[in-house]
Amino acid sequence: MSFRNVVNDGTHNAPRLRLQSNLWVLSKLPRDGEEWSLPEKFDRIARAGYTGFEANPDNEQDADEVAQLCRERNIAIGCQAYPWSADDLIPRIELAHRMRADYLSAQVYGSPLARAPEIADLLEEMTELVNDAGLPFFVETHRGRVTQDLRRTIKVIKKFPKIRFTGDFSHYVVAGEMVGGWGEEVWDAFRKIAKRCGNWHGRIGNGEQVQTDIGDGTNSMCQHFKKLWTLGMTEWLKKARPGDVLPFFPELGPPLYSMTDLNGREISDRWEQSLLIKRLAEEAWAEAQAAHAQGAAPETAAAGAADEPV
Repeated sequence: MSFRNVVNDGTHNAPRLRLQSNLWVLSKLPRDGEEWSLPEKFDRIARAGYTGFEANPDNEQDADEVAQLCRERNIAIGCQAYPWSADDLIPRIELAHRMRADYLSAQVYGSPLARAPEIADLLEEMTELVNDAGLPFFVETHRGRVTQDLRRTIKVIKKFPKIRFTGDFSHYVVAGEMVGGWGEEVWDAFRKIAKRCGNWHGRIGNGEQVQTDIGDGTNSMCQHFKKLWTLGMTEWLKKARPGDVLPFFPELGPPLYSMTDLNGREISDRWEQSLLIKRLAEEAWAEAQAAHAQGAAPETAAAGAADEPV
């Protein structure tokens, strides 16, 4: 039997959404005041309802410390990687096992001029390596990586349709300067990627900046992203089994990702904004569950567009 490239907690529980955090997004918080200690950061995410953590340890000591802090708070662990080659993943797999992580997500480096067939071959090799080690593997959609642009990523899917992604569509929106609404062609491409997302990074860009203040979450760009997350979650639910877990990470980074004033102070309260994205993700999940129960995908500009099966 082929490996199911899906996070599963080994229970018979209904498929569920798992909200996550990491140390990068918790750095330099709070905005005004002394930075929270490491234990306090984990206490705060646990109290806020986060039940997962995406770790990026530099060494075994860091991995052990983070794993202990997570275990004490009943927080599950995923692991991040930044490889150029499949061999680069071997030490990361070892750290993931050491932490008892239940997946590996990678921003995959490569030449900006690489062609889709060679990228697909590399990602298939990586996927097989990580899956053979017993871990689901997700390739992050990210600027400056092999998934740099929308057109190339769609070509990679055609060469390697079993690929699974960590979906961070803020990168495509800002790289393509997608200001305002998304046309049918964009929705069709987004759908092909979203239906293959087994992990999500929830950042909302406006087409000019990759990370902006989203206000109260009711603006049109927030609703575009929420609809996209709902679409991907609904597709994920179609094949979900008992114990399956869909990680979602409201990923708002510190400066230079977040915008600052001339004095270097962040314009937004990043902690409160992350909680708002968390709420939008929970709303998207509820809508996806309702759509799945009704046997229908959420409406988009490209609803009903033909797509190859996963």
